[in-house]
Amino acid sequence: MKNFPVKNWAKKLLLPAIIGCAGLLTSASAGDPFETSKQLEVFTAVLREVQNVYVDPVSAEQAVGSAIEGMLEELDPYTVYYPEDQIEDVRLLQTGEYGGIGCVIQKIDAAVLISDIHPGGPADKAGLVVGDVLTSVDGKSLEGLRVNEVSTLLKGTPGTEVKISAKRFNAPSLNFAFERENITKDAVPFYGMREDGVAYIYLESFTEQAGAQVKKAALALKEQNPKALLLDLRGNGGGLLMEAVKIVSLFVSSSDTLVSTRGRGGIVQDIYRTIGRPILPEIPLAVLTDGSSASASEIVAGALQDLDRAVILGEPSFGKGLVQQIHPLPFGAQMKVTVAKYYTPSGRCIQKVAYDRDAKGKRIKKSDLHTFTTKNGRIVVDGNGIAPDSLIVNDYYPEFVAALSAEGMDLKFAARTMENIPADITVGDYEINDAIWTDFTDFLNDEEFTYESISELRLKDLQELAGDTDYLDAEDLNPILDNIKARKDHVLESEKEAISEYLSDYLIQRKYSMPGALERGLQKDEVIARAAEIVLNPQTLSELLSVTL
Repeated sequence: MKNFPVKNWAKKLLLPAIIGCAGLLTSASAGDPFETSKQLEVFTAVLREVQNVYVDPVSAEQAVGSAIEGMLEELDPYTVYYPEDQIEDVRLLQTGEYGGIGCVIQKIDAAVLISDIHPGGPADKAGLVVGDVLTSVDGKSLEGLRVNEVSTLLKGTPGTEVKISAKRFNAPSLNFAFERENITKDAVPFYGMREDGVAYIYLESFTEQAGAQVKKAALALKEQNPKALLLDLRGNGGGLLMEAVKIVSLFVSSSDTLVSTRGRGGIVQDIYRTIGRPILPEIPLAVLTDGSSASASEIVAGALQDLDRAVILGEPSFGKGLVQQIHPLPFGAQMKVTVAKYYTPSGRCIQKVAYDRDAKGKRIKKSDLHTFTTKNGRIVVDGNGIAPDSLIVNDYYPEFVAALSAEGMDLKFAARTMENIPADITVGDYEINDAIWTDFTDFLNDEEFTYESISELRLKDLQELAGDTDYLDAEDLNPILDNIKARKDHVLESEKEAISEYLSDYLIQRKYSMPGALERGLQKDEVIARAAEIVLNPQTLSELLSVTL
């Protein structure tokens, strides 16, 4: 008999006991161990009864895991439980390393496809390519499995063998057998120089080697006498706080406070100041951010902004002002738990209101936000991420592209087309030709690709509501819907330039992985180009870093 799926009901059944433990674990550290022990005993009793008398067999591991998840959902989005089989995920967060085959997978419909290959990794050396459809791992069929379940099968101890079966476009079933390796993701996958003399460093994550890798890149670029430097933190979700301190220290000459942390009750836990001598203390500096720049990225951006050492360009950051620690649990499990909030040199916490609470646990309202001043006296605000000194919004691709990506059509097409990209191209100059464009349109026809635009979806919602009003008939909206559909029929003609640009970027990224995409972006990215103009203009920089009276 199969175990009954417990994820949903376990939260309902076991959550009350666990939540009781959660609130009382907090009070336990404040001096009430009896209540904690009491609630744990109740929880154990509930679990035992469920296992003994529930109508279907219950997995204790699944039940407790789901209950733990339910408890943590009541806290904040960043406190996470990792069972023993997810420890490689924890190692990746901390070190940028994991045991595996060196690929990224994506599920499209019911198929699991390779969407990226780590250059020189075991999957690459074995001959797997982007677009391959994985069908089994070590003899276990992948049918019906979620992406994270397939990822768990692929990861493992370096040196252990993995057997993979796959299908390739227009090819029979393929079989591979090779050993897992220790895969290291570079914190700095790319750095380089623009023709205008602006140096560029892309930092993907704040793992254990982030500070050292940024330092290495900065030293290499310094040898080329750059006129200015762009530190790109777009898409960087953060990582280790100490690595953020090391990176800020490369550009700040004084022993200023860079960040501080405060735990329960607002009590200061740690104060972090600059470390060592800076490498580039005077070079004009800009930091690029977007809505995915979070945590340690915001520490770097916030510290450099508060000290008026750099201008922040791009879009507002995510707004994660919380600090987590990894705590070991019994039987190899681990827990990433929020232990403090961090504060930039001006004294602000940039945690967005959505998850922020004051020292008493009360939700902070937007009206409670405060202003602070930078070293030069510029006004900055807490509670809403890092606001750029100059807003630079990237041109977004048309809605058609978003629909294309959501359905995995871009990856499917790349699998068919990769071999048609010459090996000796210059990534910055590559543009798809007419033959590839024709192949792309034929591919969409073969796949019978269709999508509903946001306008269509909203109009259909309005049609459903029309029945409840005396002033609008659903049929009145049909001409508008017909007009939208007519425009969609010609989107490949009207948006050909933008779609072609996206396909060119996407194919380069799939063929040359992230370093290739970043190298191309150094020439093609409009945000980088605009940021370079700003950082090369002393007057503009001075105006951005000055107090407006």
